[in-house]
Amino acid sequence: MSLLAFHQLESPEHPLLQRPPWRYGLAIVLTMLCALAMILWGTTFTSQATQGVVTEVGSWVVFTGVFCWLAWFRQPQAKRRTILVFGLWAAAAITVNLAAKHGLNQHFLALGLADSPRLYWAGLFFIPPILLFWYAQRDQQLQNHGLHLRKWPDQVLIGLLAGIFISLHFFSTIRFSGIVGLSIKPWQYMFWSLGYEVFQSLGEELFFRGVLLRSLQNVYKLNFWQATAITTVANLSIYLIRSQWQNPIQLAGVVIYLSMISIAASLLFRRYQSVVPGYLCNIVFSFSAILRA
Repeated sequence: MSLLAFHQLESPEHPLLQRPPWRYGLAIVLTMLCALAMILWGTTFTSQATQGVVTEVGSWVVFTGVFCWLAWFRQPQAKRRTILVFGLWAAAAITVNLAAKHGLNQHFLALGLADSPRLYWAGLFFIPPILLFWYAQRDQQLQNHGLHLRKWPDQVLIGLLAGIFISLHFFSTIRFSGIVGLSIKPWQYMFWSLGYEVFQSLGEELFFRGVLLRSLQNVYKLNFWQATAITTVANLSIYLIRSQWQNPIQLAGVVIYLSMISIAASLLFRRYQSVVPGYLCNIVFSFSAILRA
């Protein structure tokens, strides 16, 4: 007999939260409202540092915290562990934004700072994802919810190939359209972009695939394509509310390629029950997109 039979687990006080449909429904709706509100609020600031802190903590960091809270819901010290993860991710986002964007009211590229040493701060973005992956390999609940590396060579290979395929399609489209070209950025900016994508893409995949897609299928019993359609619309919403997508051609590109990434990530999640291949696909495409002139 397991000693857990004699261990008193933390139990949620609110009875509604003990019911998975209510628990997931409230978590999803409140998280989406929070993310959309924080992203919109972030656009009202002229300071790049403040805008980055508000937007990133209110979206990617919250997404990661909600995933962990749902995964650990009935586990000992669930709240404490969730707060610790949230605090670590928030600390990284706040530190990087304040240190790298202090005094800036425009993007690095617009200010000619693509080779600035301040971009090295992006190295801190790698720490929270690495630690979470390391911890997840020792935590069965996180693995059950999609943060696992079983058959990792297959996950890595398929995820990278999916990202490369969509990226090549993207490059072909912009090359032959003649609307925009390709431009190699300074390596400091490439490092910054990689760090940011490693940080934000994990939060995105944990919430939209590990929480939303998974719950729509397993809790609300929707079929895969229904769940994928809802997930894709929700995923798109956090990008479409940004003011910089007002150009019709740019907006169309955002909708098409983000939908492709979301659908690909959903298919990969169904195949492996892991966010890892979709995460890598997201990183590859997002990173390659910065080569757009």
